[in-house]
Amino acid sequence: MKTVQKIFALLAGTCVAGVFVITFAQVIQRYVFQLSMPWANDVIQILFTYSVFLGMAVGVFNKSHLNVDVLIQAFPEKTKPWFALFSNIVILVFLSAVLFYSIRFVTDNMDQYMTYVQVPMSLTYATVCFMLVSVVLDLLRQLRGFAGGGTPQEGR
Repeated sequence: MKTVQKIFALLAGTCVAGVFVITFAQVIQRYVFQLSMPWANDVIQILFTYSVFLGMAVGVFNKSHLNVDVLIQAFPEKTKPWFALFSNIVILVFLSAVLFYSIRFVTDNMDQYMTYVQVPMSLTYATVCFMLVSVVLDLLRQLRGFAGGGTPQEGR
């Protein structure tokens, strides 16, 4: 899983760098040379979407997503693993519902194309499904570890 995490982090960083470079080039092109780059908005939309969801997957893999430490610290030491288990189950149920509806959204919008690059919009939307599958599989792996007598990874 560490290899997948590193690959996702590298791809997310590359997407963010791509957004920066293309946006900078677009500003220079527009205000210095008075020329527009109409395709840039489409490419930025794709790269930004991928960077967000790749980063989300890395955050869940690292357990660095937002949590309420005050509530976790209020529990006795014996119950913290059970709270982590409950937290993973709630996240798993929520992300499974989002995955279900995102698959429907992708399939319903397969006939839409981006304005300038003529790439199907489902290419952008599909990243949601792909990253959610990755995150759900990781959460299932953590739950399997808990069922095998271990404890789910807590906190950060």
